[in-house]
Amino acid sequence: MIKIRDYLKSIRFSLGYAFEFVPKQTLIIAIMFVITATLPYGSSYVLGKLVSAIVAGVKNIEYQNIWYLLALYSLINIAPTIIGNIRLYVIRHWRLKMRSETEYAVYKRREEIDIATYEDPKFQDLNQRAFRNGVGPLSDLAFGQFNLLFDVSRITIGTALAVHFNPLVYVVVVITAIPGFIIDTKFATKSWSIWSKDSPGQRRVADLREHIVWRSFLIETKLFQSGQKLLTWMKKIVDDFNIVQLKTEKSRVFQTSIGDILAFVGFTTGLFLVVKQVIDGQGQVGSIIYMLGVLSTVQSSITSLLTNISSQYEDHLISKDIMEVIKTPAVIIQPKNPKILNLSSAPEIIMENVSFKYPNSGEWILRNINLTFKAGDNIGLVGNNGAGKTTLVKLLCRIYDPTEGRILINGIDMREVLTKEWWSYLAVMLQDYATYDFVTKEAIGIGRPDRSINLTRVIESARTSEAHAFIEEWEEKYDQQLGVEFGGKEPSKGQKQKLSIAKVLYRDGLVMILDEPTASVDAESEAKIFDSIENLPEGKTAILISHDFSTISACDKIFVLEEGKLIEEGSHKELMRNKNVYAGLYNLQAARFKK
Repeated sequence: MIKIRDYLKSIRFSLGYAFEFVPKQTLIIAIMFVITATLPYGSSYVLGKLVSAIVAGVKNIEYQNIWYLLALYSLINIAPTIIGNIRLYVIRHWRLKMRSETEYAVYKRREEIDIATYEDPKFQDLNQRAFRNGVGPLSDLAFGQFNLLFDVSRITIGTALAVHFNPLVYVVVVITAIPGFIIDTKFATKSWSIWSKDSPGQRRVADLREHIVWRSFLIETKLFQSGQKLLTWMKKIVDDFNIVQLKTEKSRVFQTSIGDILAFVGFTTGLFLVVKQVIDGQGQVGSIIYMLGVLSTVQSSITSLLTNISSQYEDHLISKDIMEVIKTPAVIIQPKNPKILNLSSAPEIIMENVSFKYPNSGEWILRNINLTFKAGDNIGLVGNNGAGKTTLVKLLCRIYDPTEGRILINGIDMREVLTKEWWSYLAVMLQDYATYDFVTKEAIGIGRPDRSINLTRVIESARTSEAHAFIEEWEEKYDQQLGVEFGGKEPSKGQKQKLSIAKVLYRDGLVMILDEPTASVDAESEAKIFDSIENLPEGKTAILISHDFSTISACDKIFVLEEGKLIEEGSHKELMRNKNVYAGLYNLQAARFKK
């Protein structure tokens, strides 16, 4: 019962999209399918009458009814073709709009899912299963209901006709068609369970494929000569999956063949009963042709209905996973009665006894952090890899909430503020920053997508990030298309980083967070960029993560993290006087440069 209920939920969900996005076409197609479903019975009935009339005409040499029946038979047989041509156009329209609108709706919802959710391996497995065929299964499941409507209409009419003629015939045909349905449904479920269990493997194949397909990865693959190793790894995963799948398919062939034989026996038995009834004088010769058509249509409709249901079952299982993705609960709970910050300048940010561990993990990444980011300060975060710096930034951005403690923005608990309002004040560049193969001014202007592009501010941001000089050398300058895949210019890694810094500067956030922003930038440009960041307009805060102590030393306040704990804080001079961890790291780096 649970499986049936889930199946019906998937149908309701997919049809909900159909009636939302293409209601008129959905109704028209449904009507056309019902009309088309009735025509085979009309054709069989008229053909039976025609044969009986011909037999009677041969005996009585009267042909007056034959021509009328012949014309009607021809008309009924041409009708499906005419209706089919119109239906084909409407279906194409339906599929195009349904696919595009569904894709937009689903991707819109996926974009709204919390970042924290995307870092969950279980969610990634679900994501892999749900979208390995895109959003197509939702459209396919919705369209499949037209086929079911067609089959149900034919079965309903055929049942009434067959039962009226001989109930036993109908019972035999129906009962012998059921085993095939049970077998198909069982194997659809079994096939999907294989996919479900193999989701991590499928994700690994997709990851390995990127190193062969994507240009940025392919270069290293070639230079490291790792292509064959990656391909061998991919092939093993796929081969292991195929072994399991083929074993299932072998069993399916044997069992479905048995189901088909049973259906054949049922149909033959039903046909024998009809012929016997006519021989016994309980019907005309045309009745054989008429009931042959009815039985054939009923039997094929039952087979088609059951096959469609079983084949749709896999679409249902995929759609069920898509529904699960779409209905994924929020990790970050938005307040019902949010407090409004309404900031015009950078706020004071306080972390009170903040501790954090990732969901489903027992390891503390941050422990009892107490610190204050004063409004308008340039702040440095220092620590070895794994010290917790990036995690601290994720908490500041409210990608996660603290496991313990709280973060205050001008005295207001961050959890009492809508995330979208807080994000509107942030300008963030993480280590894994995104690049955009847009026209250059758009690649920078995407930093503030809620406004029209201001070319003057785009150029100012590019000057500050040291990107303006190389942009001006390009033929189209700020109208230059980026990305060789789009026939554009391919910036170097350092140039991409400068463009990304320009994008963050263009955003003009009150709180700027930069995580290793100049790792690929030349030393001269790096110095100029940080000079500009240090001289941000009053009322803006900059939070900087960098392993370059010459940069960090200029910050107003420096926080030193070690193994998730705050172990030092102060200005560069204060920390150097303390002669603790910071001073040791600074002197170590300085000594390296003196060599």
